[in-house]
Amino acid sequence: MNLKKRIRPLHHLLPAIGLFLTLACYGQKITVTESGDAVVTTVYEADPSDIVSDWKNLMKKYGAKVDAGKDKIVAKGALIKTMSAGTWDVTATVEKVKTGEVKLTVIFDPIATAGATTPDRKVYMETGKGIVRDFAAKSSSEALSNLIKDNQKTLDKLNKQQDGIVKDNAGLAGDNENYKKKITDNERQITMNKDKIEAKKKEIDAQQKVVDGIKERQKALN
Repeated sequence: MNLKKRIRPLHHLLPAIGLFLTLACYGQKITVTESGDAVVTTVYEADPSDIVSDWKNLMKKYGAKVDAGKDKIVAKGALIKTMSAGTWDVTATVEKVKTGEVKLTVIFDPIATAGATTPDRKVYMETGKGIVRDFAAKSSSEALSNLIKDNQKTLDKLNKQQDGIVKDNAGLAGDNENYKKKITDNERQITMNKDKIEAKKKEIDAQQKVVDGIKERQKALN
């Protein structure tokens, strides 16, 4: 067996180790802040394009006319009843901060209509933060579920590889036991053969004397 083939390098584990350290540092807590008229949060581990698509779908549920670009979603006429009886223009921007971290910025702008009461900013900002927080939590959770699924496959593969190594070791240990028994049997046979060699040597010496004696008799005839 080629032992070199059994020694597997660990460099393929580095991405998984890095991911573990990253997730451990994040803690995955969703926080929402206000920045001027905007509501800002962070979505974890989700692809920016997925965030754009999911936010677009959310706005459509509010009956808005949505125009989505690569990193900006503009929703016109969203009816968000938890905010007010009126409609809203909602503008969201998506910005990748670094791997596994996307900044989502949302502005809720009430549409003024005749006879309508102007919504209380404090109230609708709190409602907006709730909407953004729930969205970020759901998107992050779904992304992490996919990440778990992918990394579980890697974990299963590693466990399978380990099982193979354990099986190889068991086979090698069994081979060693067989080799030990063979060595013991061979050493016993070698000892027995030494005695046989000595006995055979005596037979050879005796037969050599017979041959030499016959040769001497032959010479005597001359």
